[in-house]
Amino acid sequence: MRLLRTIATWAGRTTFGQEAVASQADLSLFKQRPSFQFILGLILLGLSYVIGWPGVIASGIAAAYLKSPWVFVIGGPVIYGFSFLVWGVSMLLMGKGNIQYARAFAKYGIRIFIEKFAPQPHRENNPSSRPSGSASSRSNDNE
Repeated sequence: MRLLRTIATWAGRTTFGQEAVASQADLSLFKQRPSFQFILGLILLGLSYVIGWPGVIASGIAAAYLKSPWVFVIGGPVIYGFSFLVWGVSMLLMGKGNIQYARAFAKYGIRIFIEKFAPQPHRENNPSSRPSGSASSRSNDNE
């Protein structure tokens, strides 16, 4: 628990953490329907992971079954290269959208973490009403 408090206190001092707490970061961005292009990018992203290493392993199994190592030597890199190509296309399709969603989720997570574990006066409606070492602030540490 002490380690979590230390990390939360440190995160609360960073610019990102301060912005997250000050803006009361939430997940309202996720209420908007994403574009078709973004959804297609997400589908391709998932597909790239399904193709990647499982495809390489499948080519190794096929090489062992067929007793032809060339199936693995050539097939493994080709399958993995194709999965990387699909991943790249997914990143192009998602564009800045994936950064916006990731940033909104990270800000929300950091805000919740800081508010839960950092013993700071930002928990009250008026943070300047009392110093951070007051008794009621310390009582929140037991949450």
